[in-house]
Amino acid sequence: MSVAEISVNTFEKRLRRVARKERRPLSCLFEITPTCNLRCHFCYVALDPYQGPYLTTQQMCAVLDKLYYAGVLWLTFTGGEIFSRRDFPEVYRYARTKGFLVTLFTNATMMNERLAALFRELPPFLVEVSIYGHNAEIYEATTQIPGSFARFERGITLLQNAGVPLKLKTSLSTFTQDHVPELHRYCEARGLKHSVDLTLDHTHNGGDTPTLYRLTTKKIMQIGAEMDAIQGYVPPPTQERQMPLPECSEGGDPDGPEELYRCGAGRTALFVNALGQASHCVIDRDPSFPILDMDWDELWTKMGEWVTQPLPPDAPCSGCGLRGGCQSCPARSRIATGSPYLKDPYYCDVTHERNGLEPAIHPDYRRAPRPLGACAS
Repeated sequence: MSVAEISVNTFEKRLRRVARKERRPLSCLFEITPTCNLRCHFCYVALDPYQGPYLTTQQMCAVLDKLYYAGVLWLTFTGGEIFSRRDFPEVYRYARTKGFLVTLFTNATMMNERLAALFRELPPFLVEVSIYGHNAEIYEATTQIPGSFARFERGITLLQNAGVPLKLKTSLSTFTQDHVPELHRYCEARGLKHSVDLTLDHTHNGGDTPTLYRLTTKKIMQIGAEMDAIQGYVPPPTQERQMPLPECSEGGDPDGPEELYRCGAGRTALFVNALGQASHCVIDRDPSFPILDMDWDELWTKMGEWVTQPLPPDAPCSGCGLRGGCQSCPARSRIATGSPYLKDPYYCDVTHERNGLEPAIHPDYRRAPRPLGACAS
């Protein structure tokens, strides 16, 4: 890591600490389209209940105006596949002229010379590209689109030649769990950084399909150790390990009240979907608010009321000493069980495994609803 990167990371952490105390929005994940040209088995986007019309170009720019007014600095465009929107160059250019530090989440298969020229002129803060395999066989087993690996390779070449800050990332699944060293070597040979996410979530409406491709808790530990060894990395304590998004790593005040959300969701960060609905988190999108139809201060206040509510004392996770480093957050709990006050058994088991503990005994929250106080194991 360079001195410049350390300085930026230190600056961001300090700024987030201050913003958290004052509940000021610093970052926004903006889903500009839910549609994609690939068909990955474990995609968390549920299209059936999520039909358009999606935001127009003018409406998207109006959303950016609101975020600018609110003081957002870090803006991430995600999808679906962001380059599938024909107006992406116009929206991206507008975001850059507003002064946002823009990160792009893409699969790079729709990257072209026109976009490369745009990024040379107005470089993004960072481009994160999903890689689903180190060869066509493994990559296309996930994407289900013949020829997509060749388009992916062309895309990352265009991005590299454009000189943009570039990182490849893998959401590990049963398709890629035995190929982590090969994925790392593939990225290293191209001079690119590589990271892995060891977890897969339900679809945002609670669908189970992505979870069919999850790793076992023991496999997660094994691959985590492999990656640490490959990268010469000494992991910090569990509580400090990096979560998928920066705001996910923010912890609450250990001496303060036990609130429902401990992370930065709704405190320093928010999510906006392609329909213009703003929520505290990309995983848990309820409650959501029409960002173009509401006064910003009213929206931000209502969002804050949700995330800062007390965690019920008889909730399964209340008083748990592992909660600070557990990935069973209220968002994942809701899509796994139907309630943010319960817990996601899978992530609870992952946390127990990381801490050398036996798995907890979990009620079947979905099939046997019961009073909250009876759910603690």
